[in-house]
Amino acid sequence: MRRIICLVFAITMFFPLVNAEGPNVMSAGGGPAIAFDKDTINLGEMVTTDLPDGKFRFRVYNRGNEPLLIMTVAACCGSRVNEYTNSPIAAGDSGIVEIQFPIPPAPHRISRSVTVISNATNRQTSVLRILGTVVLPKDDGYIREEEF
Repeated sequence: MRRIICLVFAITMFFPLVNAEGPNVMSAGGGPAIAFDKDTINLGEMVTTDLPDGKFRFRVYNRGNEPLLIMTVAACCGSRVNEYTNSPIAAGDSGIVEIQFPIPPAPHRISRSVTVISNATNRQTSVLRILGTVVLPKDDGYIREEEF
């Protein structure tokens, strides 16, 4: 019984991802259609001595023919939603979602997600990601095995 419940849950969570349209596709049935300049910000490898301030912006576009309303923006893991466009975004216009989180100067992996809930007809729930890795500098004075 647990397997069946887990399977049904997994299918209901996966179906909206398969059914979602691409970011630049106009909504076929009319209404607002949400798109982003990027779904993922990949910071790559960052050295602990040279870290960004932790503020990141996503540009939101309305590719539909009716006003787009961003109802809620939620960030995970100690991230803070600094600002988002909460007034209606006209058809063909754009808005922003700004997230901020501290980046400690210690080696670690960054994997943050931001959930945007809107009245869009192409996808009401959008998940944006911020990825990266913080590493130690190579010239710290220590001899590593790979340098022999």
